[in-house]
Amino acid sequence: MAKSIDEQIQEVQEVIQKTTNATTKKYAEERLKVLEASKSAGAEGVIYDTLQQLQTLLNQGVGQGTVDQQQVKDIVDKELADVKVGISNLDPSLLAMLGQTQKVNVNLTLPPGITVTGQAQQILDIIMEPENQIVLSDLLALNNVYMYGAAGTGKSFRAGQIQKIMSTKGNNWDLIEVNCNQFTSPLDLIGGQTIEGYQKGKLEMAWTNVDADGKKYDGAILLLDELPKLDPNTAGLLNAALAKLSESVLNDNTGKQIKPTIMNGRGQKIKLGNMFVYATGNAPLNEADPDYEANFKQDLSLQDRFVGSMYKVFANYRRDRELLNGKTNDDGYLFIFNHMMLCREAILNGEDGVSFANKGFVSLRILLSMKRTFIEYTRSKRDKRSIIQYCPKSVIVSLNSFLEIFTPRQRDVIKTAMKYDDFVSTAKDRQDRKYKFNERNEPIMSDTDAEKTLSDSLVNDYEARTESIIQCKF
Repeated sequence: MAKSIDEQIQEVQEVIQKTTNATTKKYAEERLKVLEASKSAGAEGVIYDTLQQLQTLLNQGVGQGTVDQQQVKDIVDKELADVKVGISNLDPSLLAMLGQTQKVNVNLTLPPGITVTGQAQQILDIIMEPENQIVLSDLLALNNVYMYGAAGTGKSFRAGQIQKIMSTKGNNWDLIEVNCNQFTSPLDLIGGQTIEGYQKGKLEMAWTNVDADGKKYDGAILLLDELPKLDPNTAGLLNAALAKLSESVLNDNTGKQIKPTIMNGRGQKIKLGNMFVYATGNAPLNEADPDYEANFKQDLSLQDRFVGSMYKVFANYRRDRELLNGKTNDDGYLFIFNHMMLCREAILNGEDGVSFANKGFVSLRILLSMKRTFIEYTRSKRDKRSIIQYCPKSVIVSLNSFLEIFTPRQRDVIKTAMKYDDFVSTAKDRQDRKYKFNERNEPIMSDTDAEKTLSDSLVNDYEARTESIIQCKF
């Protein structure tokens, strides 16, 4: 578990007091300055911000100058030696040098003595995920993205991650979701008049970066969730907007960009702000998938709006485990992960070659839901004043509720494959223990060696099976 700023400061102070080595003392004093500056700024993400802005400068470099990776790292190390690490504190000569560089690939690693923790570290981890690097590349290049694959593979979840990345310090991006289905209307997309007055459409809000309440944002992600379920006639309304997103035109006289416009439900021209389109589905847009009967085969013109940025997504066992069980993979929830991954595979394999996937699926959502249920159960047992102290919902109830969506025969097959009885036994043992609680008010637990071994086996076996069929290895 990452140490807090105060804990790090205390440790460094102790080193300064006890060491007799001049070099060690000097290094510790420099580190103390960095930590104290970070604390006084009221945000541990100040260093992270600087690194991100430096990377932006590098990626936007113009002119004919060059700078190699080591040179950039040396510059960063030198500049970050000063505790005031905001971009405005960088030397003008450094800014000029960076502004004249060609685009180079730089692996941004934190300089010695600098630690990023808390929310800043979480955002940095999200940014560095290879899948998110690809999506962010498309966002910067003004490409529309379409992610397709089996249910429960985290397609929609990624849109929220991108929104978090874009909403780091100094920015505020909105996530506007359209739950696409046969009943989604033009009113939902472009807006229009109702008996209660004019209703803004989701596309209009995302296009202008202004929500239904008039709140302004720095940008917007338009999530077209389950796009293939959208009626093709309604989907046609999106074509013009999707095509225009990359059509920022340079004015020959002024050199300024002329932002493209579309018509809203009032027939008014509205100017584009900062907008990124992220669409999801279970199958390619030009195919009707028999496993997903609500899907429509979409027009090729709609598919063309996403050309070059359509990615088939597969389940990511390793990511799901980390999001459930922490970066160290020892938070005590592997008993949920292991049995639910066996459940996931049992559903996909089905019986006699017939999958049960059209009935339901094990998604990241249910993993996290079961975790939250377990946490709340342990809290209620500790707190005698809890309103659910008498009979709190257990993680076993969560699983049983999920299994009810399958037929009795399917449930029997799934229960056998996922070792249901072992799960129930483990859950009963875990949930009634007396735990200490961490600063997030969560029980402090750990996983057994056997659980860790099974977890590694499930992850590694899955990655070995899917390596040869993954279309796009991010």
